[in-house]
Amino acid sequence: MRLDRYILRQFIQTFLFGVLAFVVIYIAVDIMEKLGKFYDNNVAGSIILNYYLYAIPDIAQLIVPIGTLLASLFTIGRLDQTHELTAMRAAGRSMKRIATPILLFGLLISGFMIYFNGWIVPVTNKERYSIERKYLEKSSIGTQYNVFKRISPTLNLLINFFDPTTNQATAVALERFDTAARVPVSTIHRKSATKVEVRTDTATTIRITERIDAATMRYDTARKLWILQNGTARNLTNPELIATTPFATREVGFLPITPQELNLSQQNVKELTLGELSERIEQERIGGRDVKKLLVDYYSRFAFPFSAFIVVFFGIPFSSSQRKSGAAMQIAITALISALYMVLNEVSKTFTYGTNFPPELTAWMSNIVFFAIGVFNLFRIERG
Repeated sequence: MRLDRYILRQFIQTFLFGVLAFVVIYIAVDIMEKLGKFYDNNVAGSIILNYYLYAIPDIAQLIVPIGTLLASLFTIGRLDQTHELTAMRAAGRSMKRIATPILLFGLLISGFMIYFNGWIVPVTNKERYSIERKYLEKSSIGTQYNVFKRISPTLNLLINFFDPTTNQATAVALERFDTAARVPVSTIHRKSATKVEVRTDTATTIRITERIDAATMRYDTARKLWILQNGTARNLTNPELIATTPFATREVGFLPITPQELNLSQQNVKELTLGELSERIEQERIGGRDVKKLLVDYYSRFAFPFSAFIVVFFGIPFSSSQRKSGAAMQIAITALISALYMVLNEVSKTFTYGTNFPPELTAWMSNIVFFAIGVFNLFRIERG
């Protein structure tokens, strides 16, 4: 137990230092990139400070796996350089037993990061993006422009501007569809060089059967329905006889979406907690849209945190076989392994888009590959 505490203390110290150092470097680089924008928009120093304070959790969740990898490399590498690792193994401790406290701490970090990534990071991201929209993009906080929402496979909602603080929208259009409309199609058949025959067939296609345009739309919270104002309804069932009906107000009872759900559907995925993201996926699925990308994002909220545990398996064999290497080599190995993990993580997503590859497997693919390699190397070192 004393030896475990000794190893764990060195690992935690290196881990905290590594995470802090990488976060500071990340922020410094980002400040240099955005400094011109802050200056051009006359953003006060206190606002910039708040912006980067809110950015720290999002940066940290990316840095934590790199920090655990770096800490495992440095901790085991230092033990190897001072011959403490040789003494431990000579005393009968296997490499797996020496690495156990580091692996358990990595697993603990991964468990915490699921909660951290799923609920804490989205909350701070909302604040950060609010500052970005207000001071850098010059748009009102929470407002949405050019909203397109597939309510169901046969109903679309289009909004030019939506303000969730007042539950009002402007320049609104609702489109109803017939997904199995039979329409006439003319085809020309040449019977000879001088004679042609025109035939009329029918084909099944998608056709707009009704379109409602309105200047404004507001939500009645008491009755839980939307009310259109100053608009026109067009019945397009018969393309040869379009019925147009103007109206001053019109209740829309067939629009099953609340302002909160509408706002949720337009938010950046990084601003959504796990619960909100699950709700967003269900909304999109009901609307008949492809939710594979959202499902990959959802399952990645669980898979990515475990990279903090898996890279430890990958890092220990490297550190124990690099006795003569210095800090530069350890950092280089960290950068290489991290880059390979990120590349594999992005490449694996291509297996889902446009295919039947399971989103769950896509999200976990990088972890599965790296875990297998890490465990194999750990056993290889043990046999050596």
